[in-house]
Amino acid sequence: MHYVTTGLAVIALLAIVIFAVQNLAGVEVTFLVWSATISKCIVIIGAYVLGMITGWGLVGLFRKSLQK
Repeated sequence: MHYVTTGLAVIALLAIVIFAVQNLAGVEVTFLVWSATISKCIVIIGAYVLGMITGWGLVGLFRKSLQK
């Protein structure tokens, strides 16, 4: 079983590396008065992480309201 989880972790890591290499193009991001050119990969991963954090917070709020 250890070999299966290690193999899946290696496959996931390779997929992330391939994704990062293919999305190295710069993208201009503007927020209010702030503007920066960053990698497309960073923008996508940042949006994903913010979505996960938001979803985690909403689940916590709903769980608390359902327990009352």
